[in-house]
Amino acid sequence: MSRVAKRIFDVVASSNVLAFMLVAGPGLAATPATADNRPASTTADPAPESNADANTDGHTGDVLVTAQRREQRLQDVPTAVTALGGDLFSSGGLGKSANEVLNLVPNATAGTQQHGRPRWWIRGVGAGQQQLDLANPVGFYLDDVYISNASATGLPLFDIEQVEVLRGPQGTLWGKNTTGGAINVISKKPSLTPRDNDNYVRFDYGSYNEKIIEGGAGLVVVPDILAVRVSGHFDDRGGRFTNLFTGDKSNAIRDEVLRGQVLFAPTANFQALLSVHYRDYSTDGSYWTTASYAASGILRNGYAPPTDKDTVNYNAPEYSRNKQLGGSLHLDWTLGGVTLTAITGYERFKTRGANDSDYTPLEISRGYTAARSAQWTQELRLASRQDDRLSWIAGLYYFNEKIVSNAYSATLPAGAVPALPGSTAPAAYALTAYHHKAESGAAFGSGTFNFTDALKLTLGGRWTRETKTLDFDRLAAPNAAATSWSNYAHWWNSYTGRFGGPGTFSGDLRKTWDAFTYDATPSWQVDRDNLIYFKFSHGVKSGGFNTAATLPAALLVVAPEKLNAYELGYKSQWFDRRLTFNATAFHYDYDNVQINVVGPNPGAVGGATVSYLQNARKAHVNGAEFEIEAKPLARLRLNGAVGILDTKYDELNVVNGGANLSGARFVRAPKLTLNGSASYTIPAGRSGNVELQADARYTSLQYYYITPQDRVNRYLLTQPGYTIANARISFTSADNRVTISAYIDNLFDVDFRNHALPQANPVQGITGDTVEWGDPRTYGGSVIFRF
Repeated sequence: MSRVAKRIFDVVASSNVLAFMLVAGPGLAATPATADNRPASTTADPAPESNADANTDGHTGDVLVTAQRREQRLQDVPTAVTALGGDLFSSGGLGKSANEVLNLVPNATAGTQQHGRPRWWIRGVGAGQQQLDLANPVGFYLDDVYISNASATGLPLFDIEQVEVLRGPQGTLWGKNTTGGAINVISKKPSLTPRDNDNYVRFDYGSYNEKIIEGGAGLVVVPDILAVRVSGHFDDRGGRFTNLFTGDKSNAIRDEVLRGQVLFAPTANFQALLSVHYRDYSTDGSYWTTASYAASGILRNGYAPPTDKDTVNYNAPEYSRNKQLGGSLHLDWTLGGVTLTAITGYERFKTRGANDSDYTPLEISRGYTAARSAQWTQELRLASRQDDRLSWIAGLYYFNEKIVSNAYSATLPAGAVPALPGSTAPAAYALTAYHHKAESGAAFGSGTFNFTDALKLTLGGRWTRETKTLDFDRLAAPNAAATSWSNYAHWWNSYTGRFGGPGTFSGDLRKTWDAFTYDATPSWQVDRDNLIYFKFSHGVKSGGFNTAATLPAALLVVAPEKLNAYELGYKSQWFDRRLTFNATAFHYDYDNVQINVVGPNPGAVGGATVSYLQNARKAHVNGAEFEIEAKPLARLRLNGAVGILDTKYDELNVVNGGANLSGARFVRAPKLTLNGSASYTIPAGRSGNVELQADARYTSLQYYYITPQDRVNRYLLTQPGYTIANARISFTSADNRVTISAYIDNLFDVDFRNHALPQANPVQGITGDTVEWGDPRTYGGSVIFRF
């Protein structure tokens, strides 16, 4: 930690961190639910005023959250939580993909490609492997329903009441056990007592001909008994890149989501909420490009990639087609002094798509994938009155998921398809097919005993049993001479050649794991505005299988990972709640960490680069977080957050006689993150008001892979520290019915690598790696009509 502290000191001295936090950076307009029903914000989330005189008392408000499965004031919850309010997603412009929420959370990242699968990381805990069957250690919940398939968690966020991000293991009250944290997205519900401006429609136009139409509207069907709400989000963006091989635009996105909800409350002590959503998401064209470390610029086979960051160059088709259908039934009964809650959830996801696996115009490798998953969950909870001296929650949870996946790869014969001449890769074909099933059941409970009004102790536990089965088959051509196809245009399902050799194998695996997770949290409410707590939590993430295996030795069973977290927190409000300051320090002892090691493997055919999903025996994390929100003037709101992180693998050996990587840092775990934002409202007479907003986020150096962590020779696999700043100006009418905004994202046009893929391989004569460049400066405008 001393080196981290020195780094903080150096940054403060050279960059004036405090000024950065208070005038620049995660920006933002939000109105989370508050105890007094006034707009308020969290430490990362300032709220816009509906008119120039709104909230002139200067209070930052009392945000309500459900982090402990009860509605509580955020400042009274003894755990690290960030809450993001609804206006942040409507008028604030956030939410094209769910991954954007972690940009506003200290010590968290969630880089993603297009609007696809987010890479969720909190406090250095996340998953590098992107296979469908490997659940992320950061749990994603949509209206209290856990979604396992991470490819189904990137859906856009719209018509939102609030998003809550919990940091640290969530092994007691939150559905599936997770070691990293939980993200709970709370949709705006139908209301039996609708308010003015609860409904809206938004039109947005921006760079790359991006067009967004979004809205939500509710209706009371039967007074005091039945209400409905319908909402939708439609996003159509043109390609950013030019494919030099075809001359076409690449990287187009179309994302369409519909959601419908019905609220039925026939009596005062019972209500039922049915919610259904459907998503149709597709992409056309690649966002990946290659780059060489060689002075000549040659990557392989005489091919030199383009250096223009707005171009790509590939010959195989690139597209994806994804459909998602899900929903939940949420029932609540109040039975005397207890409340019974039953939540049934269902989620189905289908995807198919093609890709150019070598990201060049050479015919080296191409892929095609067709997969589907389906899950259903059932949760039962019984909760006592919250104001009892001993309050408690107890329940049962069931999870069932099935996945079917077929992944094809090939190198087609020279001259069979359009390609740049020069490839020396022999013709090849492989199909990896598997059926995966996961089933788990759990019993859980948590109780809080109030020794006094100030001193409390919370204890929680969950026992879980999970069984996973895998039917795995891999078929591969033994050599180039054995390959043949009847239709190159549909090469994945028209293969007529032979199979055999080391790449053809199969396996039937079954494994059951039992786990007991628990937490203990003593807390001291010094007064209404000061809370001190200590939290110990033991989290477990279930084991799994390496379904990305290309050799029998890699078809591994991965053991469950275990994490012991020690967290000391302080939450406070000052100056009549004009200033909110929260601080957290934490230490993680991490065992059997599930990791993905990527690199050349001498045992693979031709020394190819392969992925190993395996366990790292021991690791640790140290860190701290500081969050501040201030309203020094009635119309000025300032926010800042600092995240400090130190991560290391203490014992890590690559399986099957691989390298000793002990001492490596976690991936996507920057040592320092800084968030800051400012929002100022200017009265515009009787017409309304103008709001000026600016926000920025600094992220220090991060590695995208465990190996190599080489900033000199393999710098493309790292991202040096960088800052992204955004600016927005909005006019809102006096009746709050119309908001017109203009915005600039990545204001200073900073170049940064959103992700990278290892490709360099001396055995195969490859001198570079693959890169995805983040968006440059973009512009846009929006108009919102409320009614």
